[in-house]
Amino acid sequence: MAPPAPRNPRPPAYPRTPRADLEPRHEPRTPEPRLALSNVGGETLVAGDPELSAILAEALDVANVDKDRLTHGFHSYPARMHWATAARLLERLDMGGARVLDPFSGSGTVLIEGRARGCTTYGVDLSPFAVRLSRVKCDALDASLRDDLRLDAGVLREKSEELVRARSNIRAELPPGEIGWYEPHVLKEMAGLFSLINQVEAPRLREAFTFVFSALVVKFSRQRSDTAQEVVEKRVRKGLVSEFFERKSFELAERLAALASEAKGPLPEIVEGDARQLHVRATTKVDFIITSPPYGGTYDYVEHHARRLAWLGLNPTRMRSQELGSRRQGGDSGRFADEMKAALHSMRCVLEDDGLALLQMGDGQHGDERVPADELIASLATGVGFRPLAVASQPRPDYRGGTGRSEHLMALQAV
Repeated sequence: MAPPAPRNPRPPAYPRTPRADLEPRHEPRTPEPRLALSNVGGETLVAGDPELSAILAEALDVANVDKDRLTHGFHSYPARMHWATAARLLERLDMGGARVLDPFSGSGTVLIEGRARGCTTYGVDLSPFAVRLSRVKCDALDASLRDDLRLDAGVLREKSEELVRARSNIRAELPPGEIGWYEPHVLKEMAGLFSLINQVEAPRLREAFTFVFSALVVKFSRQRSDTAQEVVEKRVRKGLVSEFFERKSFELAERLAALASEAKGPLPEIVEGDARQLHVRATTKVDFIITSPPYGGTYDYVEHHARRLAWLGLNPTRMRSQELGSRRQGGDSGRFADEMKAALHSMRCVLEDDGLALLQMGDGQHGDERVPADELIASLATGVGFRPLAVASQPRPDYRGGTGRSEHLMALQAV
């Protein structure tokens, strides 16, 4: 079969100009308090191809956009791309029907929005937890299964409450170090509920219920939040876990119904894998890449999901050793640069000639060294078959002190 005609024009590469010389696109905004997906806004600066950089600026400017729709907000996932950023890129660059890859697919933001717009989407992530979660969020189920999800949630709640009333001594199959994260009565109720979920016969329903449970794990633990590991005391009465489970199951059913009403593309293909090894398993090339790689030295996804990994029995060894740019790596900015170069090379191998790669990244923090993500990616891209075309940048709150940080949305073209 003949390869498809190039989908994108070839504008000139943008010059690397000082930030002070970049053109402001929007008025500054005062950042909101530190909440998931709320640290957005501020003066948007652009460089490169005028038309493309304007699209990037619009996609990045989500300060006044509702944070939630479809299945995006069903389950907490730190540092995920805002759904509106993905949606605007897909729409403005006319990706309907295109093949779109997210090699750092996380909880599936790009895949959900791509499916809603008729794209054939592919996701890759090193985390087995992320792969399973995104599959649940992308699988709208049919109306009958969604009805079963609601009905069975009520049955599971009733059975769980019966176990609570009977004071059943069901042990949680958790590592010893995880037990202390829960009040004893909460742990028993959670263990009983999880045992009931594992008895659900229909595989897709069982997996959906598993991630309803996963969505509640941190809430009912002693951990302050997904991104804060401090121990706090929480007052949780008996039966509350079961009640919340039923409510969350109903919420998921409603969100899946909304996705079903919009889904025009096929179910995404989502696999566990390393973004540096995309070309090893690729059997076809894609037209676009939309992704948000890890921010250098900023996050640690193993720690973020430690409570959930334990309940689901997922081994984090591979993720711990191969995760790109994790905070565990400390001040090793050179290692992160090498990792990102390998990832960019692999992306180029699976992207059609003239195809666009769109990367959203925040500045890295490696010890005392601040590494601007836009400069890093531009310096690496030309050596692996990409040409930088445009960039849009916004300031972000810097909770570690020092000079301000920025988040960038960059467009690279395969050459």
